[in-house]
Amino acid sequence: MAAPEADQLIRALHLARECIALGARLGTASQVTGLRASMLRTYFFRHGGAVNGRRPESSEWVHWGNLCLRAEASEFASIFSTLHEQYRCLPADALVIAYRMYAERCPRKPTVSFDRAFALVCDLLGIWLRKEARLAMHRCPQCRARYVAEIGAPPPRDPGCVFCHLLQRYPLDPRVQAHYVARRADLPATLVLPDGAGPEKAA
Repeated sequence: MAAPEADQLIRALHLARECIALGARLGTASQVTGLRASMLRTYFFRHGGAVNGRRPESSEWVHWGNLCLRAEASEFASIFSTLHEQYRCLPADALVIAYRMYAERCPRKPTVSFDRAFALVCDLLGIWLRKEARLAMHRCPQCRARYVAEIGAPPPRDPGCVFCHLLQRYPLDPRVQAHYVARRADLPATLVLPDGAGPEKAA
């Protein structure tokens, strides 16, 4: 094997290890790295341990998922788009770095799995599982946050984008508060309730 080919293989294996460590299924790691699934199984799953179950093949959950899932999908997508567009990271590198940055903000298991993040990138860029892009980043005219939606989607109606909905629901919904309570340090100031203010006081 020539030196450039060896370097390329080493880089791909390192990337595969990163994906798998972040929870990627075998098929996802194979798509991202271009390495055969059989090779990845030999290197990383010789004694089992692969993530079981069918991976999500689309990002339809961005539209019908619960509020926290949709908000965190846009959170990941915003980080990914910044890395890819502004810092010129390759899609595979941007996927891994963005997911790691997103996961580090989550004190518990991330709401958006790595496989779902992968499907989201496929629909944002039209790569891997997609021949053309289906989603894009939009700027909310009310809160100015970037959120993910279908290409050409009209501006959101009142009360605004998914983050506007989150700001409106947070003081009133104990489930949303419970989801974000461990992430207080990462919350916008408008989401943080005064100390001792529980759901009954917020309502």
